[in-house]
Amino acid sequence: MADRDSIYIEILPVGNALEIVAINSKTGREVRFVAPSSTPEDEIKRLARAKMDYVERKAAEAAKDKDDPPQDGRGGIIV
Repeated sequence: MADRDSIYIEILPVGNALEIVAINSKTGREVRFVAPSSTPEDEIKRLARAKMDYVERKAAEAAKDKDDPPQDGRGGIIV
């Protein structure tokens, strides 16, 4: 995805770990994950972007599936 939205990243220390919160600046979608406190900042940014991309891709697929429900071959509507 060449024109990805910016994300805001918040890093919260929790004991010996870090809780990372990433928020898409355009959609407001939020993802969270936990990483070891020794994780480099560049790796945290990479992981946050990867998780955000994954969640947004899954949401887009779910929306597409909702618009185009699967058929069971009998011509009816699956509820």
